[in-house]
Amino acid sequence: MLSVDHLSLSIAGNLILDDVSFSLPGGQTLCVAGESGSGKSSLLKALNGLMPARFEQLVFNPKTGFAVTHAGHWQGRPGLKGSRWVMQDPIAALNPKLTLGASIAESIFSKNLSEANLENAVSTVLSDVDLPSEMTTRKPSEVSLGQAQRACLARALIASPDLVFFDEPLSALDAIVQKQIAKTMKQIQERYGITFVIVTHDLGFAAAFADQMLVLRDGKVEAYQVANSFFAEPASRYCRDLIEAARDLGSLPQAPLSSGRPAEVYS
Repeated sequence: MLSVDHLSLSIAGNLILDDVSFSLPGGQTLCVAGESGSGKSSLLKALNGLMPARFEQLVFNPKTGFAVTHAGHWQGRPGLKGSRWVMQDPIAALNPKLTLGASIAESIFSKNLSEANLENAVSTVLSDVDLPSEMTTRKPSEVSLGQAQRACLARALIASPDLVFFDEPLSALDAIVQKQIAKTMKQIQERYGITFVIVTHDLGFAAAFADQMLVLRDGKVEAYQVANSFFAEPASRYCRDLIEAARDLGSLPQAPLSSGRPAEVYS
């Protein structure tokens, strides 16, 4: 479970996030939506200790049973133990001097595994993200964006996380690759029971995969709803406008989503 109570973030006197709260059961997906500048990426940074957030309580209970509880000021810490982050630009996220295999293995070097066990761990996560073993010897400049994003997903997965944050993980990819990687993400979540928090502009993706929706507007919570309810009965006119725009652009079906998810969008 990840629970955030009354989180706020100010930079140079400007309120970036104002009283954001949500609670996400383990193994579920929260999609964070909203227009550019609404505070979505700032929320991820705040939760990872990269920006000076304040809150009444931040609780993370991994499936291992280890609980983390913080209250008050959250900055300059190494993030939530048991969590990983997959960034928007996979090429920029990977060290250009390292092979994909070395980049993936970096996440567990501190475990002092034998070379054989390390190779086995890398091989396992490569299989999980549908990358062939020969990709371990290539550098980021030698692979496609989709392959690089799969490597970033493998790098997160190899650390056996309970929680993964994604910041627009599909936005740099073409439609076919988006669909393939979205399917891989869902398969991984179902196999390992990982909790996902995903910032996305793509409401088609959110409709297919989110259990809960959090919509931010000007740093405030505009809507926090179960995903099916959000798409069937959005909490505000702003949310209705977002959904209508997505339908106009073809990323959502035209008919209202009264029940279930439109799995065909990303299946």
